[in-house]
Amino acid sequence: LFLNTEQIKIDTTFDLEKPAVVFADPEQISRVFINLLKNAIQAIPEDREGKIGLQLETDSQRAKVKVTDNGKGIPEELGDKLFQPNFTTKSSGMGMGLAIVKSIIENAGGNIKFETALGKGTTFIVELPLMLEEKS
Repeated sequence: LFLNTEQIKIDTTFDLEKPAVVFADPEQISRVFINLLKNAIQAIPEDREGKIGLQLETDSQRAKVKVTDNGKGIPEELGDKLFQPNFTTKSSGMGMGLAIVKSIIENAGGNIKFETALGKGTTFIVELPLMLEEKS
């Protein structure tokens, strides 16, 4: 969906101890990552070559997905507001994206957090429980 976005390079990394099978609505999970990728693209200043990293890793119990951009970063005073409904730093939109993302992730038994550095970029980290294998 985003591979042909101009001036943006997307790198993917997969480090799987176990297959990344989670119990969640596929359309809703797709919505989560589309939103995070759109936000990452929009965070990159026009005068900067965009770099986005998409990393998937698993351990024995969880899948962890990191969406990293080399954008502007998030000012510390905005951090607590990011996941609140109707909060946005954009000139358009309703500010529901990250609130909906958080709700979808939490309804699937997971969590979302972020790490940021002003002027360098942001990483959103989504953790979801893996489905347990049934014993035969």
